[in-house]
Amino acid sequence: MINLIKNEIYKIFHKLSTYIVLIIALLFVILTNVIYREFDDFGTVETLSEIDINEVNNYINNYNPKTDSIEDYAYNLALLDSYNLSKNYSSDSWEYNVFMTKYLDLNTEYYILMHSDNPDEEKIANLNKSMLAILQAVYQSDWQYFVSLEQSELEMLIASYDEALEIANLSTDDKLNYNKQKYIAEEELELLNYRLEENVPYGNDYLNTAINNIENNLYTMADYMYDLDSPRETYAAALKTYHENKYILEEKIDTNDSSTLRSVIMNFYNEYAFLIIVFIIMIAGSIVSDEFSRGTIKSLLTIPHSRSKILLAKYLTVILLIPFIILFLLVCELLIGGLLLGFDSLSIPAVVYNIAHNGVDILNVFSYFGLYTLANLPELLLLTTLAFTCSIILNNTAFAVAITFCGMIASQIINGLAISYDIKVLDYFVTTNWDFTVFLFGGTSPFGLTIAHGVMVCLTYLILMLLIGFAIFTNKDIKNI
Repeated sequence: MINLIKNEIYKIFHKLSTYIVLIIALLFVILTNVIYREFDDFGTVETLSEIDINEVNNYINNYNPKTDSIEDYAYNLALLDSYNLSKNYSSDSWEYNVFMTKYLDLNTEYYILMHSDNPDEEKIANLNKSMLAILQAVYQSDWQYFVSLEQSELEMLIASYDEALEIANLSTDDKLNYNKQKYIAEEELELLNYRLEENVPYGNDYLNTAINNIENNLYTMADYMYDLDSPRETYAAALKTYHENKYILEEKIDTNDSSTLRSVIMNFYNEYAFLIIVFIIMIAGSIVSDEFSRGTIKSLLTIPHSRSKILLAKYLTVILLIPFIILFLLVCELLIGGLLLGFDSLSIPAVVYNIAHNGVDILNVFSYFGLYTLANLPELLLLTTLAFTCSIILNNTAFAVAITFCGMIASQIINGLAISYDIKVLDYFVTTNWDFTVFLFGGTSPFGLTIAHGVMVCLTYLILMLLIGFAIFTNKDIKNI
């Protein structure tokens, strides 16, 4: 058997198409790492270009109080002021952010009052005082001033919610809404306290990114916790982001950085799954049919081995090539990614939210990679077996490969139907069961299926395809070939 497998491997690696695919894979790895290196994950406040400013000036100069809104006019005046004040700061600085948000809002309100028929002098004076305080804080680089402002606002807001919740005969809907708003305010206040305690100024570093990620998901979490209206999948995704970014703040480790070798390895199957599938389907779809198309099947069957043993050797060969192509791509990634992105990030652990115990799991990057490899193997194994069986039945490499790819594409449609229409018979279809990555870290199947059910269905299809393939091959008439 070993000699038969060696012979099959020898034939595979003496085919030009094998090396073409491997070279394409290598080039794709290089391209992927170049893209990751250039990728900038940090968002910035939208900047104003000279064209935008010209438009603002044109609006102001052509303002017609009879036809144009005073609010729009005031906003444009304030926008011009904010632009002029922020010009000396980079667009990713906290100072720029302050001018284009807090100062802009106050200044807009100031201009609205100034151009109203009965301006409120006291309110105008207060706005002037607030804007001067902002300017002073910015010029003194006092970012803590703005944190304190937000803290005071949130504390008053929380107190108002507590008062509202003490009202007798408060409706259930109002109670839920106040509790939801209070939860959001308390979480935001906790983040502000973190800023002061850990001396984290506003900016675009990894700690600010983590804080922003948490803030952006608070409303989604609160909607589900207090209204139960939002989908559980959306809530689960928000909860995942919340806990993983909380870990970043607590441990001060940047696990969000997407432009690292660690990130590529953690997303290995998102990036390279198609290359793996192309390689194994190409080999599995041709390993038998090529013998028929080239006419070498007769000489192959003259060797002193049974047909079943010869076919088993071919099947085991294509199975062995699954870990080969995965390791080939992994080694290429480590070498090329290490050169382009650096190796330092590999020391940063994989931090993954675990639904089962509502906390994060800390894994070595390669342990994480190993788990996802095992979870992806059933799908890879079944696609390989499908291509192998089609190769036996059809005696045509092109058809065997095409049918397998069509099956893979159709799986997305089938799975979509299973989720959208809850078609129970599809619970026993292979494509709704072959993705075991959904069970990692306490996850569940979107089809409501269990791991045991998935294993049984996948094994059934695997055995059935092999039985059909072996039965056809052992009884195939090769006299006229």
